[in-house]
Amino acid sequence: MKKNSKNYNYTNGYIEGFYGRLLTWEERKLLIQSINKNNMNTYFYAPKEDNNHRLNWREDYNSKWYKNFEEFINFSKKYNVNVIVGIAPGLDFDFKSFNNSQKKTINVSDFDVLLRKSKLLLKHGAHSIALMLDDIPSQYQQDNLNLLSEGMAHGVLANKLMEKLGKDIYFVPRIYADELIKEEPHYLKDLGKCLSNRIKVFYCGKNVVSKNLTSYKKIYKILNNEIIFWDNFYANDYCPRRLFLGPFTGRRDLNNIMINATGQINTDLLILEIVKNTINEKKPDKKWLKTLGNHNVPMIFSRIKKYFLKPNFNINPTFNKYSNKSKDIEVIEFLLWKWKSDLAREWYPYLFGLKHDMLINEGCLSSERLIKTQTLPLVLTLKKIPKGELP
Repeated sequence: MKKNSKNYNYTNGYIEGFYGRLLTWEERKLLIQSINKNNMNTYFYAPKEDNNHRLNWREDYNSKWYKNFEEFINFSKKYNVNVIVGIAPGLDFDFKSFNNSQKKTINVSDFDVLLRKSKLLLKHGAHSIALMLDDIPSQYQQDNLNLLSEGMAHGVLANKLMEKLGKDIYFVPRIYADELIKEEPHYLKDLGKCLSNRIKVFYCGKNVVSKNLTSYKKIYKILNNEIIFWDNFYANDYCPRRLFLGPFTGRRDLNNIMINATGQINTDLLILEIVKNTINEKKPDKKWLKTLGNHNVPMIFSRIKKYFLKPNFNINPTFNKYSNKSKDIEVIEFLLWKWKSDLAREWYPYLFGLKHDMLINEGCLSSERLIKTQTLPLVLTLKKIPKGELP
């Protein structure tokens, strides 16, 4: 085992923050080793599929979970990796106890639950707590008339939690990308008026999936806080039939950046290495291909890389033209049937789905095969069959 002599004036590493997948403790340990190996320093535990993290945040973890958690923390310390643990109470936290004249007054029951749970996680070894108020309904104002604005209420809650813990915390705001500002135009400005500058804030940049973060400066003009970029470049929980594996571009010279990935362990181990090897490269393709080779991805994969390089950015993405589909299918066939590895098994549904999509596009998939392999709504759309008339 090799310890990194990193400084912790920055926060970078891996976020377990996706929907649809939940890693095992052993998989998390593999990621800790990879974080260390790739000169990163932080693991952010915030899985949406952890029942006690978000949906039922008031419920405590059981003794078995804490035992596994402590083992994970001890393992992380050996590799010089900090573990941030997120709590996401925003779906139903009671803000009605906020009072305009006494801005530090918070409902005892809900806040005490949040504080107690945070203290327990710290007691069992968490390096820091992250208060997460992202991905919640925009109904705060109608539920809390005549109280603090949503941005100020969230800032007050974060400040109070930090004060009672006696320890700096991290914070994920409800408006976590520029494209969300229109939902509540005053949120970030109100948040900036009250949020302690000791609290580190996660933000995604211009978009939830941002094309470029290198020159992004807008959030720094609104919040007087250290910003850590929550990067969804490789995330695919919003498009689970797609997979992104390309060089980590548009993010040069950034220290405070964390990667929210796929939740597939072998793919994510590869992604962390891609990030480390390509983030500061002007021409990253050579190092990218070498990294794929180090993970035993056949060189022939590079011939169909265009389907896997990067997401379609921005709110109004455009189509990308493609050709040589018959040759691409030959490559896919090779990868499906002749490449055997743990990584190949994770990529199987993406490769197989791509093959079918290409056959559909070419009109080469028979009606029988189409009905067998595709969902009913898609079959009805592609075949233009009226509802109720499918044989």
